[in-house]
Amino acid sequence: MLWFGAILLVICAATGQSLSTGSCASRSDCGGYLSLARRRSDPSLKPFFDTNLGRELLDFTTRCCKSPLIPSEQQCGFPEPSGRLSDLQRVKNATSGSNFRPISGGSLITRRHVLTTGHTLLGHISQQPKYARLGEYDLSVENDAPYIELAILRFQEAGYNADNTRDVGVITLERDVVFNDFIRPVCLPFNYKDEDFVNQHLAVVGYGRTSDGKLSSLPVAAVVPVVDLATCRQRYKNNHRITDSVICAGGYNDACTGDSGGPLHYFDVNSKRFYVVGLVAFGATLCGQSDLPGGYTRVGAFLDWINDAIISDTT
Repeated sequence: MLWFGAILLVICAATGQSLSTGSCASRSDCGGYLSLARRRSDPSLKPFFDTNLGRELLDFTTRCCKSPLIPSEQQCGFPEPSGRLSDLQRVKNATSGSNFRPISGGSLITRRHVLTTGHTLLGHISQQPKYARLGEYDLSVENDAPYIELAILRFQEAGYNADNTRDVGVITLERDVVFNDFIRPVCLPFNYKDEDFVNQHLAVVGYGRTSDGKLSSLPVAAVVPVVDLATCRQRYKNNHRITDSVICAGGYNDACTGDSGGPLHYFDVNSKRFYVVGLVAFGATLCGQSDLPGGYTRVGAFLDWINDAIISDTT
């Protein structure tokens, strides 16, 4: 039980006050905290993680042990809820240049990493993407925005083939991008890790199919109401994918084919920042033509995995 004493020293400040809602203090021991936090599914450690101390340790690692590559709140999100949507949507493609064909969406979360769903990376809806185009706006006009196109160097996904409730992945681009007015990262929801957003309205953005059945050449935003999971399970006839790692939202106003992996955003009126809280994952066969809400991977449920993926990609 020596490790237990070490944990106590780690997550309590010198004054003896809990760090669960306080400052991060020293981050020098984050490596040890993260190693233990990654074992939270170990049956022998479950009793510890069910205690207040265990929950505080997980909260501390989430808040204070983020990869330094993840932008600060001053660098991410949108300063105002208006303007071009090119910052909010990252479209991946199977071929580059004039042969560009959008397959799915994603969100830039560091200078070199794009967040998307695992099923898009594994090629479950089309061929696997090979390139990412950032800063694009109108796909029908070749030079309307100073976009860049980068090869996908590699990707990690959370194990979708074995468990399709783990529908999240991180792309590593061939090189770092330079942030500008057209290319900026979205904020990860570290302040909303456990938020379900029920009865709130969120915004999904993408280049997917619209009411005419065609892929949009412009990024289209739809405001969608969040439905509670009990109602969602009932409408999906108890589909096993409806877990607390999912956000159900929309129905007649919805994402569609071509939007997979794209962001579902929450706008914080206090910080004036957009947070990517969901990823387009699954939905009705006929988009926007039923009261069946869309299913979105809840990003907050996978923040530790996302952080670990970024850290492991740079070590």
